[in-house]
Amino acid sequence: MRAAALGAALILLGSCAADQNQAKPPGQTAAAAEPRPEAHEEHPESAIPVDDAEPDPEEPSAHDEPDDGAEDSGDNGRREERPHPLDGWSEQRVAEAVESDLRSLGSMAVGSPSAGLLLNGEVAEKSSLFAPVSAATAWGTSETLAYLTAALTKVHAEAPDAAALHLGDISAERGGPLAPHVSHQSGRDVDIGYFYLRSERWYRRGTAKNLDVPKNWAFVRALVTETDVELILIDQSIQTLLRDHAISSGEDPRWVKSLFSGDSEHRPLIRHARGHATHVHVRFFNPIAQETARRAYAALVARGIVPPVQSFLSHVAKRGDTLGKLSKRYGVSVEAIRRANRLKSNRIREKRSYLIPVASPRPAPPSRRLSFPPRRLPPDHAPPAPEAPRAAGG
Repeated sequence: MRAAALGAALILLGSCAADQNQAKPPGQTAAAAEPRPEAHEEHPESAIPVDDAEPDPEEPSAHDEPDDGAEDSGDNGRREERPHPLDGWSEQRVAEAVESDLRSLGSMAVGSPSAGLLLNGEVAEKSSLFAPVSAATAWGTSETLAYLTAALTKVHAEAPDAAALHLGDISAERGGPLAPHVSHQSGRDVDIGYFYLRSERWYRRGTAKNLDVPKNWAFVRALVTETDVELILIDQSIQTLLRDHAISSGEDPRWVKSLFSGDSEHRPLIRHARGHATHVHVRFFNPIAQETARRAYAALVARGIVPPVQSFLSHVAKRGDTLGKLSKRYGVSVEAIRRANRLKSNRIREKRSYLIPVASPRPAPPSRRLSFPPRRLPPDHAPPAPEAPRAAGG
């Protein structure tokens, strides 16, 4: 047996019940959280589970919701620092703002999508562009809502007959765990419906027969060109429809390939994850909200607004180990170990690494200023004009 201290971990522990008595689509309140998949033994937050075998029923249940999205873009391409409203502010000035007028700092996406919190969020309201399924889980950063609005405004300008989309979960008002999702914790993830040929209810499975493919491609294209999108999760069967339409409508083939398959410098922006034939999952970079959270983090912890960082030990199980024995050895409950590793049962496997929580569960931000990839624009698309950063709280 060996135990090695891990660094400050970006993993937030959420309540996870053993069973979900009644499956409901995300965006509707369920009595208990769905059991989450057992984590990968080395990188419990890093992989998008992929299952090409989609279920036959046309209406999937909430049990189809996967570990929805990797923790970072995985790109090897260049990144750039962005102008920020707090440029020139001292740590003391930020701390004073946290103490006296927290809302003046604007939205903050604390931590990561799967281990985070949302501060000073905004709730999405029904409009001609989208209709929230549940107001309680329609909270996002101001950037996220602005990006979503910009992309859909572009679609409606090209297709005035476009219907308002069903808007599923973004985050809870303060972020944190949101069943049945793994992500959706920091106000940067959005579940939103597809455009259909006829009016459809939320969570309808999309097919070649019922989807309005041109409008859906227009939406995906606008997400790429008009926003700082990090990833888009779409079922592989629907990706094929979109990709074929994009090529046939004259889009640059190399650019389209980069979006769907990646290239030498980039992972694909559009990826498959089980459960996304019923809705699109979009994650946005938030250059302002993420960087504000990083700069304010120490003051947020000092004021008790954000609890301190979660740390872990790594334990490699040996023959005869049980969760009960690990609980006694490390002084932490069996349930806490199960939550940290997303275990469905008390069974553990020999030679597999398990995370042992050793501090209160909250994320810590990176210490250095954040940088973000440039938008992946098509060859004939002019880059966006530089935008002056908004004043804090604006």
